[in-house]
Amino acid sequence: MTTHVPPQDEQQPVHETSTVEGPHGAIPSQRSAPQPVVLPRQAEEEESFYFEEEQPDLETAFVAPFQRSNAMPTVSAHAQPSGQLSAVPPTPTTPPTKIRRTPRFSLTMIAILACLLVIIGLFVMNALAQTTPPLQTRGNGSSQVTQQPGTSQQPPTGKQQQSTSQPTPVPTVAQTHATTGQGQTMAQTSSDWVPQSLPTGWTNAGLLTGDGIQALRTAVAFNDREMSLDYRSVGTRADHGGTFTAAIFVMTPAARQRFVQNDIRESNDILFDRVANSRLIRLVVNPQPQLVSFAELRQQQFAWVDVAFQLWQSQIDPHHPQRRMEGKELDPTTHQPRVHHMMVLLLRVPPQDAGNTPAMGGTGWLVSNYGLDLPTSTALDIVQPA
Repeated sequence: MTTHVPPQDEQQPVHETSTVEGPHGAIPSQRSAPQPVVLPRQAEEEESFYFEEEQPDLETAFVAPFQRSNAMPTVSAHAQPSGQLSAVPPTPTTPPTKIRRTPRFSLTMIAILACLLVIIGLFVMNALAQTTPPLQTRGNGSSQVTQQPGTSQQPPTGKQQQSTSQPTPVPTVAQTHATTGQGQTMAQTSSDWVPQSLPTGWTNAGLLTGDGIQALRTAVAFNDREMSLDYRSVGTRADHGGTFTAAIFVMTPAARQRFVQNDIRESNDILFDRVANSRLIRLVVNPQPQLVSFAELRQQQFAWVDVAFQLWQSQIDPHHPQRRMEGKELDPTTHQPRVHHMMVLLLRVPPQDAGNTPAMGGTGWLVSNYGLDLPTSTALDIVQPA
């Protein structure tokens, strides 16, 4: 279809005449034709145009709107004309990276460095060895030098005393009993109760190392029951009991008679009143037994055991009755924890002769005599009947 817009000059008005019937006869009337739309006059230089609608070609086969295309052909770089510039800018070339070489140590340099490290280490170890004090074990506020049982101690030199602010190491049990006569120092023995050496005549009497350990256990058990007191377990003033008589279970019959006659726990009421009034609790701590000697008399076997120990106490403060004073018993001279020594004389009682209910299950030993803080170990004599 073609649309043509005629020029404005060629369009003329058309008038139509018609007759209208009225009451007085026909009246001619004029009806003007519709006026065409006058378009603005275009410039003469503008050309006329028209739209032509294309009819679809029914005979042409239907073509899909999207079709798969083949790969684009490869265009070589030399196929472009010499006068035509490429649309893709050339890739700038990267200069080669310089490889940095790390310095290598030769075998000679490594050997020199190793020797220097060894020499420096030796100097440091030597300096530490000269400035380090001798090995010491601290316990209960006092200083003690560790040594093998049975060996005597030497007092530290002046240099050692200046390097450490510890008190002078205490002597052994034998030295204490022989020189000072006071049981105020702890025995320098190992915490292991296995005897390192047995007294003279022990093996010849047919006793074993196990018998020595049993003797130590019996002495420690007696010392704990004898020296520990508790105001809450004392019996009555007329009949002492509880902790006051707790040690007699490991005594011989003769030793029990001597206990009632001579021991202050039973012979009078002085200790009983002091414990009750001060509400004293006294317990044995840190016991260290040592098998001292052995003897045979009248077909009986005796063993002396020294038990070094300390006492922990709790009692009413005399200045403040509402408070309690607690702590280890201190020596009034050195103000250090006081060390007591209980010398126990044991009588050999073979297990087969102890009966069905022996003390401590039958250790093979019973207490015949004892003494607290004796001047020497030989001060405790054999008393008959044992």
